[in-house]
Amino acid sequence: MSSDIADYIVAKGTRSDVRTLYDIACVHPERDAGYDDIFARLMRVEESGRLRHYRICLNDDEIMDFLTRHPDIDLLTFLVFVMTHELLHIQRFTCGQADFARACHDEEVLVDNLTRLLMAKHPVTGRGKVFKLLDKLAAPPLYNQRAISDGGVINAYL
Repeated sequence: MSSDIADYIVAKGTRSDVRTLYDIACVHPERDAGYDDIFARLMRVEESGRLRHYRICLNDDEIMDFLTRHPDIDLLTFLVFVMTHELLHIQRFTCGQADFARACHDEEVLVDNLTRLLMAKHPVTGRGKVFKLLDKLAAPPLYNQRAISDGGVINAYL
């Protein structure tokens, strides 16, 4: 459901359809190394050296821990925010507006701003609470330099 809403938001805001360009997986932090303190990781799935699609890996444990600590934020709205953010990355990479291999801190800041703009244009109940909470964080994790990782992945620190 959250990916359908995010698909709609990104398609309307960018006039591009990303629905066939990704899949979603849930990670197991105890099995998948490097997922501590992140909500999502965007990966390229390649076949014979060519991009097949992108994979959005959601860290359920981290998302649920965050929501437990912030009970005024609802799961659906937060997932729409995370998914919209990741789908905007995919849209930018596939349209040549950004380079997956060279993604940097500025890309994260830009995509965060685009996410907020598109969600403001296509209101989702509860989005104001998500924005306020993220704005109140002393050191918003999104702007942490660890948000960008070498090795073909982009981590989402929202």
